[in-house]
Amino acid sequence: MEEKLNEKYGEIAKTLNETIPEEWDRVLLYGEINEDIRTAFFNYYPVGGNESVYSHDIPNLFNISRSQYKESLRQILDILEEIWREFKINEEEVWTNITFILESTGKFKIDYDYTDLSDASPRKQHIIWDYKYLGIMPTDENDKKVIEEYLRTQK
Repeated sequence: MEEKLNEKYGEIAKTLNETIPEEWDRVLLYGEINEDIRTAFFNYYPVGGNESVYSHDIPNLFNISRSQYKESLRQILDILEEIWREFKINEEEVWTNITFILESTGKFKIDYDYTDLSDASPRKQHIIWDYKYLGIMPTDENDKKVIEEYLRTQK
């Protein structure tokens, strides 16, 4: 299983590298897979940049066709689903979401999360992920309440 997973991690890294249209230092990918849901997005830091670029902004920022970007994202989702199914096939505990952190050096880290997301809103998940992995505190008061609730549940 480990060999297969490492192969898939390499495929994710390759696809991310091909999708990002500029040199980058670090990429953080969020993926959520289950029987009913497939979603993913990522943020990356351009070389020398302090601000991350949100993946769904790539077509507008770099004049890349939305269909080309969606195809790359679909490839990432397919690979994430293969990883998720590999866990299932091997009777491992199946994760609900994954964060794949890739450095430009090729070094990577994977955080598997097993939180029950059946009642979670995708928007709230995104707000929490941005806070946890990117250090982004929302400016909207309702979104701030999402973070406050998240922090209360983490104690």
